[in-house]
Amino acid sequence: MEVVFRKPEERFRWLVKQYEQIIAIESTDILEKFIPREDVSLVFHFGTSPYLIEPQRGYLPSFFIAPVVSDCKLMRINASNLSFIVTCIPSVLSKVFKIDINAGNNIYVKLPDNPFFGLWRELSSMDSFTDKIDCFQMFLETRAGEEYTPDHIDIFYNTIIDPETEKSVSEIETEFTVSPRTIQRQFIKRVGVSPKKLERITRLNRVWESISGMDTIDYQNLIYKGGYYDQSHFIKDFKEITGETPDKFFRRDLSNVRIMSGKECEQG
Repeated sequence: MEVVFRKPEERFRWLVKQYEQIIAIESTDILEKFIPREDVSLVFHFGTSPYLIEPQRGYLPSFFIAPVVSDCKLMRINASNLSFIVTCIPSVLSKVFKIDINAGNNIYVKLPDNPFFGLWRELSSMDSFTDKIDCFQMFLETRAGEEYTPDHIDIFYNTIIDPETEKSVSEIETEFTVSPRTIQRQFIKRVGVSPKKLERITRLNRVWESISGMDTIDYQNLIYKGGYYDQSHFIKDFKEITGETPDKFFRRDLSNVRIMSGKECEQG
């Protein structure tokens, strides 16, 4: 697969974390996993959409939200597909567009045809990655403007994903005036998973990023850095989210799984 990443202009970073374009350049289809992330994406497919193998079979829509999910998804990327992906802050996206992004047992959240079908159609007429980005940013300016004031759910989300955070989810919850039950319910609606699940996903992604480029892996150091209780806790969490043991996962070719999971931004 051929992939290009780009960071948004400063004025759009209240929502957008990165832009990504994936072009399937191989003559044969690609079978690979998407590993859960702590953010969400607006996904636009042009050509033959990817085919989901697990947990349920079927082609993905032409445009949808890829929500925060608890475990990996196995997909077949068709040789004729081009994908334009806008990675966003979930709590902000859901609030601005008034969309409940709790997917439940589904692996994507449907986007309303009005206004997103029109956006998809405009994007499909754009030839370059830059043109697609400009088109999306114009759409965003028209629909949402450039100003956003974070609320308590945004603050909760940002605190959990902050690599400097040393507080547990329970400790963070006590800092808000609403009850833990209320804030958890609001959090799931706005972010898509519970605070504790987000914490697990964030922790795994930090571990993954911390070993990027390493020839040898010190698993004991990863367990310490990741804040896991012990080795069994680390392996259990890792396997539940990725579907593989850490040793198997890190020993195989991860080039395509990194692209599928939006992990090549440092090279963009």
